[in-house]
Amino acid sequence: MATSEHRRGLLLTSLGVAAIIPDATFVRLVDASSMTNAMWRTGLLGLSLSIFLLGRYKRRLPNLVTSLGPWGIVSSILSGSGTILFVVAVDRAPVSNVLLILALSPFWAAIWTRTVAGVAVARRTIISMPFALIGVGVAVGGAAGGLFDDGNLFALCCSLGFSANLTIIRMNKHLDMLPTAACGGFLGCIVLAFAGTSAALSSKDFALLLLLGLIILPTAMALITLGGRLLPSPETALLILGETALSPLFAAWVVGEAISGRAITGGCLVLAVLLVHATLGLRESAATG
Repeated sequence: MATSEHRRGLLLTSLGVAAIIPDATFVRLVDASSMTNAMWRTGLLGLSLSIFLLGRYKRRLPNLVTSLGPWGIVSSILSGSGTILFVVAVDRAPVSNVLLILALSPFWAAIWTRTVAGVAVARRTIISMPFALIGVGVAVGGAAGGLFDDGNLFALCCSLGFSANLTIIRMNKHLDMLPTAACGGFLGCIVLAFAGTSAALSSKDFALLLLLGLIILPTAMALITLGGRLLPSPETALLILGETALSPLFAAWVVGEAISGRAITGGCLVLAVLLVHATLGLRESAATG
């Protein structure tokens, strides 16, 4: 039974990662401004997740949402703002840079967990973090704006927010926190609308955003969430590395985005560090299991 669950977890998570690979490329394919792109993305994501949650919980959904309490509000804000920051970052920096910076999220999450919950940071995480930071520095330092290019800074803010939200979700793992992603989507959409963001889209952009917001993103989130519950966290992290490695290649193939030698060198270092980190975590889980 355990083996069957593990295989199902591997299949679901792998399919979820495969589904999310085109995400950054779709952001690049949309011609509308970053804010218009983000407003539609957040609104459609909120709508699709709400439909899924209503189908799953029906009349119990309002009680579930209220049971999330103050942490649910914080998580919703982080989720909505993170979506906006991701779109802006991808519009202003190479896809490879953005995803490498986002790949640091597990390390930031360890620091958040230590700060908020007082949980000790694993030695493998402490040792791995400097090497991962060096790899990111090598990869993004060769861009036109250098390390402090605004796109890189938006990606860093997104990574910090995502890791903080991940910490909140882990602290409340007895609850289904997926409604916070839906609430965050609606919140981000409303804030951008009140800020005067134009909703005008070309027919091409509208079709791309419908596909992304109603099918690709909710499908990927659902598959990774369901699969992740059946796998150890390190194994899930190991599979998610697939997006970091393949999404820039997909963007290079579809939109012709060049990947610099520095990005390849730094990216290989970051991926190697994350691979070793996740593999050691997987062995620890197996030894304690």
